[in-house]
Amino acid sequence: MSIISEYQLTHCSMKLLAYLFYYRGMTALQLSQMYYESEEPFPTQKSSVHNYLSKLKKQNLVTSKKLEGNIRPGSIYYLTTKGFEVVKEMLNIDAGATENGFILLNERNGIPTQSDLPYSLYQPPKQQISHHLLLIDFFIRLRIHFSEEESVDHRLSMYCSTPYTYNNMDSKIRPDAEIILPNGDAYWIEVDRATESHSQLMAKFQNYKNFLSYLKKNNLPIPFKGIVFLTDEKQQTYGMKRRWMNILSAYLKSLYPYQNEVRLILTPLNRVEEILRFEMKRMELNEAAKQRLHEKLHQRGYHRILPFIRKSDQSLFYAIAMNKKSYKIFFVHVGNAYDSSLYTNFHQFIQRLMKIHQRDEVKQLQPEGFEQIVFHPDRDPYIIPALQGDHALKDIEEELGMLNQNITFIQLDTEDV
Repeated sequence: MSIISEYQLTHCSMKLLAYLFYYRGMTALQLSQMYYESEEPFPTQKSSVHNYLSKLKKQNLVTSKKLEGNIRPGSIYYLTTKGFEVVKEMLNIDAGATENGFILLNERNGIPTQSDLPYSLYQPPKQQISHHLLLIDFFIRLRIHFSEEESVDHRLSMYCSTPYTYNNMDSKIRPDAEIILPNGDAYWIEVDRATESHSQLMAKFQNYKNFLSYLKKNNLPIPFKGIVFLTDEKQQTYGMKRRWMNILSAYLKSLYPYQNEVRLILTPLNRVEEILRFEMKRMELNEAAKQRLHEKLHQRGYHRILPFIRKSDQSLFYAIAMNKKSYKIFFVHVGNAYDSSLYTNFHQFIQRLMKIHQRDEVKQLQPEGFEQIVFHPDRDPYIIPALQGDHALKDIEEELGMLNQNITFIQLDTEDV
């Protein structure tokens, strides 16, 4: 039992208060899942958390709001103004502190990362409760499905929101969250409830483009490697392909010429671990893909295979397979099932194809055309047939038809590397 600001608090109470501070607001079930590190806590565990929440409400440190409509059962719990100040004291947050907001760095390593922000920023977004709770479900998976060696640190929107000025216009880039992988690669998270129209998605990506242009103009580095669109599990069953076509089309049309610098990934909640582990193991998976590529092409009768690596990210790009009289070019891609880099890399490949045919290694051989081999973590990637809506990207439209022809999908298991 600890006494903070004259309040007697148990270890469990302090943990629940800290979670509500870090994550702005959660349901009792989510708090139980996080505290007991289980997606399905026992009834006794859920009851225990309810009891602690009731005591914290009586102490006026926590309040709640009943969830209405079809959001989900129960209430959302969040700190009162008094509870907010108590937690600041409990976490030793200095007055006026401005830190980076990464939660696990603060919680597990004891490094101060939380800022002295106003209470209004920490209240849950009452107009977007479903959106917020899906993001919390995502954070829970990050906390309970990754070991300390592969931990994925994360922070909320108020810490990764960035104002900028471009073309004399003041704007702000504000992803829903940011994650950072063990290798230091950062990804910005956008929760997608499939409610944004195509024009709204275009506007979102236009804002990203303006921000990237601002960074380039000021010689500033891009602070994130990609954008992960997070959907709920139902989207995987109903409308995933249609939604991917909508989002990817808006991305390709709006973000030019930065598509090769910032990747787009779409994932349902229940595939988060698989997708992120794939990102963590990209170098190893590229090596595994190179070996599988050699095996497959040798089986097809090619006696010499030359793989070529993309300098920018050290990933497989294409390969030339030769026999005594002829050669064939293979576009090779290693990526997630819903991953924009498949399209942007193929675009680069088509632009380079003429130069590949002119390489010294193939000058005395007859060309046999080209094929595509795509290595991926789960089900076969869905190749969109066309871009949605009006656009001027006729070359991309033509390439989509080429990409769909003569394509082979090969699954890579992240557990095998």
